[in-house]
This record gives sequence, structure tokens and C-alpha cells, in this order.
Amino acid sequence: MRILVTAGGTEEPIDGVRRLVNGSTGATGLAIARYFSARGAVVYLLHSHRVDTGGLHVEAAAFVTFNDLGAALRRLLASRRFDAVVHLAAVGDYRLDSVEVDGVATHASQGKIGSGHELVLRLKPNPKLIDSFRNWSVNTDLKVVGFKLTNETGSAQRTEQVHKLLERGVVDLVVHNDLGEIGGEQHIATLHAKHGVITTTKNKQDMARAIFDYLVAGEME
Repeated sequence: MRILVTAGGTEEPIDGVRRLVNGSTGATGLAIARYFSARGAVVYLLHSHRVDTGGLHVEAAAFVTFNDLGAALRRLLASRRFDAVVHLAAVGDYRLDSVEVDGVATHASQGKIGSGHELVLRLKPNPKLIDSFRNWSVNTDLKVVGFKLTNETGSAQRTEQVHKLLERGVVDLVVHNDLGEIGGEQHIATLHAKHGVITTTKNKQDMARAIFDYLVAGEME
């Protein structure tokens, strides 16, 4: 089984020094890649340049920006046959369109905007990369595992967000986490497929095992 795993967060430059970032560490993606590799899968890991992959013996490449990640995904899916993509990367929903410095519009540059100025950042939404995976893939039977992170919303709201992703028809499996249920050794995740909930796991190891078993079962159908 050949698996493409994404991990870590994208960054968008404001200038040559400052960036828009998110808090993703890539730790869950690393855990998935490590577990899958140990179970005999051939893993390719696309990871944020800030993620330390030391000790993980799989083929890998780093990304920085949304455009970096999108280009790498498109190239890999079009040139190699993967059985599944496990998409954990925390992809920025927005990228910088322009910057106003003391009321004057400019664009991100390699230089540094001096301190003490009033800045207005104008952002534009990024497209959803996950929507294009199957279109890019040479494997017409590609399985896609997506992740949905919520922030202590009620159970009805959580279910609604998961169903929205499933109803778009771009994923086979949604792994849902809520920030209020993640901490220390605890990493509660619920796996949702189109027919309903498959299982709920309590830590990263169990989550990795459940995803792996789901993909293996799909191969055997």
C-alpha cells in the first residue's frame, strides 16, 4: 500500500521577515507516517519545513507556503500511483493579497517593513486543496482521508461540520478531533465514513491503527 501523508502548517509571507502561521506542529502526521511505515506501507511524507522528521525513515519533502504544498501534491499525485492520501496538513484558509503601510497599498516583498508603521493586511481565501486530489491523481480509485478540527462546539455542530465535508464527495473518511479533547496523551478522534461512525479512538496510536485498518479493508473489497 502506497500512502501520501501531509503534516504541519503552511505559512504565508507578509514581508521578508514576518509570516502568517498557524499552530500546527505536525506531530499527528508524523505519528501516522511512522505507524503506517511500521505496518509495511510505502509512505511519502510532505511536511512543513518546521517539522523535525529525525528518526523517520520514509521518503519526504518539505513545504512552506500554500502554493508550495499545492504544487507538490499535484506533481506527486500526477506522477506516482498512491493508494491513499492522508491529509493532515493544516492548510491556511487565507493568503496575503496586499499590505497597506500607513495607508499606502503594497505587496509582500523580500525586504522588511520597518517597525512603528500602521499595517492593514488584506487576505484572500485559498481554494481547498483536498477538492482536487482525485482530479490530479493517476489512480482513479484513490482513497482520501480528511481531518476536521473543531473548537469545543456542541455535538450537533460537530456532526454538521463533518457531514459537510463528506457531502462534498471529495473524501472517503473524515477523522474528527475537537480541541477540547486533545491534550497530553489524550487525542480523541472519531472516524466518520459515508455510512456513519466507524469508531472512536483515544490516542494517536489507536487513531493511526484505525485509519490503517480502514484503508486495508478498502483494498480487500
